[in-house]
Amino acid sequence: MSKEIKLRATVRAFILHLDGESFRLIQGDARQIIKYLTGFKFRAIITSPPYYRHRHYGGDNHEIGRERKAEEYLESLTQVFTACKDLLTEDGSLWIIIGDTRRQHEKLRIPHRLADRLVQSGYIFREDIIWYKKNNVSSSARNNFSQAYEYVLFFSKNRRSYTNLDAVRVLGNEAAEGRNKQPPANRIQYLPKNLDRNEIMRISHIIHKASPQTPISKLPTTSEIARAYGYDPENFCPTCYRKFKRHATRRRVGDHRHYPIFAVCNPRGKNPSNVWEIATRAHYGNEHFAIFPEELINIIIRFATKIDDYVLDPFAGRGTTGIVSTSLGRKFLGIDLYKENVDRANSNIIRSYSPQANLKRFSPPWKC
Repeated sequence: MSKEIKLRATVRAFILHLDGESFRLIQGDARQIIKYLTGFKFRAIITSPPYYRHRHYGGDNHEIGRERKAEEYLESLTQVFTACKDLLTEDGSLWIIIGDTRRQHEKLRIPHRLADRLVQSGYIFREDIIWYKKNNVSSSARNNFSQAYEYVLFFSKNRRSYTNLDAVRVLGNEAAEGRNKQPPANRIQYLPKNLDRNEIMRISHIIHKASPQTPISKLPTTSEIARAYGYDPENFCPTCYRKFKRHATRRRVGDHRHYPIFAVCNPRGKNPSNVWEIATRAHYGNEHFAIFPEELINIIIRFATKIDDYVLDPFAGRGTTGIVSTSLGRKFLGIDLYKENVDRANSNIIRSYSPQANLKRFSPPWKC
């Protein structure tokens, strides 16, 4: 039996058993194994590949990240992620956590160039999220700033992909940072009541007829605006704990046809920003060198997948994606080039899997 036929048989055997299990890990080169996953579909692929020329993870000279030229590295990743596209469900998404590389005082723009290549291969580039590492280590370089962030590149297979924004909403800044104290429950208003469309039309007419020179006294009061839209001006917004009369404005004039008084307020919280402030994870003893924090993966899993969905990580490392996926009720398949990483990831996932404990562990401690 040839090596390729044996590899294909091994991968198919792993896949057959995944239905009845929470996770599976396969040792091997992702570039080869992915070819044999055809027919299996994942809602999300979440990974952090080896960064270009940062470190060696083992003794395999064909390890991605060791390429002599950046173009060769980009070609390796493009090969992997282009093949991954066929493994996604029609509403599936790809998430790549990746940092840049400096050479001879120049940033190589690795994340940007990879994004361009994947768009050319057919992906939709949805977002480039900044992961700000608030405990970043200061650089010893004499002519560069410390690198305090990495990119989280979000792609979807098609224009429409599965997302659950309600699962990751956050409190408004005023509430999250403690600037506004939480008011009594009977003073918080979640939805408008008795919205007055005639009053809204009257207010809109006044506003749209006004100019920057119109005296304030000629404009409707902020309390009038709040009441017209169905909000008691003395009640509080459940997102930021500000009084509704503070959301209203009388100076928004010109081409603002919508004229909202609570544009960013949602009873479940506000949309997170595309800057995520999350501390890095330290590694101890024989742990994997590059550990990304579980909080980071937690956001992605809750946003991009549902319970019982399948998640793939073609560069599994210590198994962080698998730890979070199984803890949140998803099925996980991980691939790694080295046996020691597969064994370590397997142990980490088994050791961390406790549904009761993880309800507390994954309450989102991150800020946007």
